Amino acid sequence: MRLSIVAQPATKERLEVVRQVGAEDVVYYSVEDRGAIFDQFLRFVERAKAADLRATVVEAGPPIGKIVMGEDGWREQTDDWVDAIRLLASHGVEVICYNFMPQVLDDAMVVRTSFQTKTRGGAITSSYRAIDVNDQDLVDANVLPISKDEMRANLKRFLDEVIPVAEEVGIKLAMHPDDPPTSPLGGLQRIMSSVEDFDWLLAANPSKANGITYCIGCFAELGCNLEGLIDRWSNRIHFVHFRNISGCLDDFVETFPDDGDVDLLSVLRKLNEVDYTGCIRPDHAPKLSGEHVELEGYGFQGHIFTAGYLRGLLTAVAAEQTASVGNKTLAAAQSV
Repeated sequence: MRLSIVAQPATKERLEVVRQVGAEDVVYYSVEDRGAIFDQFLRFVERAKAADLRATVVEAGPPIGKIVMGEDGWREQTDDWVDAIRLLASHGVEVICYNFMPQVLDDAMVVRTSFQTKTRGGAITSSYRAIDVNDQDLVDANVLPISKDEMRANLKRFLDEVIPVAEEVGIKLAMHPDDPPTSPLGGLQRIMSSVEDFDWLLAANPSKANGITYCIGCFAELGCNLEGLIDRWSNRIHFVHFRNISGCLDDFVETFPDDGDVDLLSVLRKLNEVDYTGCIRPDHAPKLSGEHVELEGYGFQGHIFTAGYLRGLLTAVAAEQTASVGNKTLAAAQSV
């Protein structure tokens, strides 16, 4: 597994810190359009190289809302995705993490009911309580609801258009779960909210270029057997989000990685067991005192703390594997 971190704005100092804490890759978060946005990505790649980092993962990609809902303009957005896949692959990108969530009010897709929840030591984090959700507050009158079957058909059409291009240029698409993984929300269906939805995704286009972002937090919210899902999808997991929570789907808090309900060491052991060698990055983290955060859950200090914790667990997993191999070798020698 390769430690990666989101560092935006990608200042020289931040990229140096990312490398100093042991990351090999830095994640570019969002390629929203052609032209100037792609120019920003190319500058990001050069700054990453200067810090001895690789920019192998892009998250979000071009706009996808019209594709999701089957609205006029879906063809143009699909063409933008094809262009983006080719351009990103030509600059060393290996994985595009994306989602298929319909936008609710304004540009909101990831929904939380509070961004001011206090956690350990007074750190500020986000939380979700289904009982506090008012769909009317989320509904965008300009978005017309469609059925789950219609949305699945839109996704199948998208995959059939872009996956052959991804195969051609050697890039992988990694679908992120709906966040939170519940449907409907804001009066709109969501089609990546269950294990069955992801089974459908992988069957809809069997190419290995069509895969999954294994978001530990989202699948924990569903109450899944996390290790069992890794076995289930092992050869289609292309990216991992490292996040802990306390609670359940209808009522959860995003915690520090060492302070939630998930046994993250066990999850990493299983990823190692199935020979996952892709990138893993800190996901939503609490905001530490004194830090200004532009995007909730993406405070740099919280992500650096999480990266240190993650690196420690990865070191422990590697040490366990070395010890196991040594014990087996010794046992074999003694049996001769």
